[in-house]
Amino acid sequence: MRKFSFHSPRVIKALTTALIWLTAAVVMSACSTHTKPAPVEQPKAVETTIPAPVVKKAIVKHPVQQKKSNFFALMKPIIVDENNKISQQRQQIMQLKHKKVLSKQDSATLATLSSTYGITMPTTPDQTFWNNLLNRVNIIPVELALVQAANESAWGTSRFAREGNNYFGQWCFQKGCGIVPKQRAKGAAHEVRYFKNKTKSVRAYMKNINSSGAYANLRTIRSKLQKQQQPIQAELLANGLKNYSERGMAYVKTIQSMIRKNRSIIDQTEPVTLAQDDAR
Repeated sequence: MRKFSFHSPRVIKALTTALIWLTAAVVMSACSTHTKPAPVEQPKAVETTIPAPVVKKAIVKHPVQQKKSNFFALMKPIIVDENNKISQQRQQIMQLKHKKVLSKQDSATLATLSSTYGITMPTTPDQTFWNNLLNRVNIIPVELALVQAANESAWGTSRFAREGNNYFGQWCFQKGCGIVPKQRAKGAAHEVRYFKNKTKSVRAYMKNINSSGAYANLRTIRSKLQKQQQPIQAELLANGLKNYSERGMAYVKTIQSMIRKNRSIIDQTEPVTLAQDDAR
């Protein structure tokens, strides 16, 4: 029988192999124990860092404000431009008023303006005539015109705005003058007026406000503010729109509320450049 020895090459090789396997087992066990808790802690950190309500609010709020800004940017330059034209007409009338003698050209200009705003021009213009004409030839506050356009056209999405450039719900009464409403009452003959472009829609709206007897109270409020050297305030003038809708004073309250809610957006909105078709 051979004598057993720890110094034998076979014994040394066997011990070395066993030691390697034992070390590997210890390392694997340590790694498994160290990494195990990590997946449990990670979801908690995500949930507490980004609350769900904050993300929802940011997503819902942006499109509404953007929609309003886009609409105001589209309509604002047209309304401002039409108001500038009215201001020029008003200045022209005031210059003619202070002339001692009107030339034929002056009289022709005055007659055209009188006809446009629904006033009969006397042979010799008197103070009453001048007062009535100046009462009608005046601007409409930008805020008032914008929110009425938004209300009447559903922010530019209504069928009448898209197909007929009608942003103020204006009617006409000749067959073929506009678009027939789908829900028109039986026996009714009105149509929703068609306009070639947005500018003509705004111009007709301003002419309607400045000449129709239905809005005489609005013009009176405006005139009083000017006599008191006060700014022409949109919310105050809205009180004269009771006859604009069958809703009466409920409509007035709606328009006043829209003015208040959208004033900051209107002020901050930069108007876009007028399209060639609308710059007329």
